[in-house]
Amino acid sequence: MVQGNTYHQPRLIIDDDEVYSNISGTVTFRGNNSLNSLSVKIDNPDLQLKALIHKKVKLFLNNGSEDSIPFFSGYINSVSNSDTNITLNCQDPRVLLTGKIGDIIVFDDDNNYDGFTLGAFLYSYIEDKINTTKTLIGTDKLSDTNPTVSLTGVREKGKVYEIAKKLIAKSIDNDSDFLNPLSYQFDIIEDSDVAQLTIKKDKQLTDLPSMTFSYSDGLLSYSYNRRLPPNTAFYEGGSFVYTNRPAGRSNIDIGDVDWVEKSRADMRGVAMKQILLENQQKDEISISVNKGYDIGIGSIIRLDVDNDDIYGNHRVVSKNVSFGKNTSCNLKLNKKPIKVSDYINQ
Repeated sequence: MVQGNTYHQPRLIIDDDEVYSNISGTVTFRGNNSLNSLSVKIDNPDLQLKALIHKKVKLFLNNGSEDSIPFFSGYINSVSNSDTNITLNCQDPRVLLTGKIGDIIVFDDDNNYDGFTLGAFLYSYIEDKINTTKTLIGTDKLSDTNPTVSLTGVREKGKVYEIAKKLIAKSIDNDSDFLNPLSYQFDIIEDSDVAQLTIKKDKQLTDLPSMTFSYSDGLLSYSYNRRLPPNTAFYEGGSFVYTNRPAGRSNIDIGDVDWVEKSRADMRGVAMKQILLENQQKDEISISVNKGYDIGIGSIIRLDVDNDDIYGNHRVVSKNVSFGKNTSCNLKLNKKPIKVSDYINQ
């Protein structure tokens, strides 16, 4: 039995075979280098559970039109069933580099990637170890950070993606605008054949928005929490104060950054960049919308609402899309940033 609503008719493909039973579920894009995930319920308890684990899945949202590119693709990592349905839990292709599927890699003096950048390392590993018989993770859109992250001297043991996340956290770009530093993150770009792994730099909040939401155009509801961003950062041997603190003092302690040379100038630089990152994103906003389901994490959107606190540009930091008889979408905007001490390049 196929979906009854011709306007909302999601399709699920498992290893090139379409599922013709009714389906419903949620796709979650958490951002911040987390894996995208799909939880889908199939109204058919008779599918062979044993044969489903690690199978490739593609979900076509088909919200108002026929999609040629999957909304989500990945691999099944768990299956549960009842007397009326089964539920599949899936993660995007980065799961092949981490979790129970991913291999453990050892960087030592005999086996290492000295001389490689982060992008070159991932390209080499994926092509040599993952895409051995067919392409499972696309590398055509892999690039590098600026400044680049070097693997020279990296000696570590762990899952490839977990190591890569630590490394990408050491690059932050403030060359274009020192007062508005930008971080990098991994992302997946869906393609007609295979999903592509990429490295993306955050966009400036002053960039042209990719979409505008208002109550007359796409916005259903919103809620938000306003916080007082830190304006005073303490570090070993001193402090950094940002602005004249008209709303009062808000303090942070950057703590001990063991890979930064212990000079007051270096520590002050870490403190300054942390404050600047924090002050880019003052709100934690959640909006419910009926358009923009394909908008990417890190995109800039504009809220055209009668509320001076949140009117204007914001950055998308996570997304949740539910599908079935109807489709709904919730976007999270302007999440509190990570500690800049996790970003500064060695």
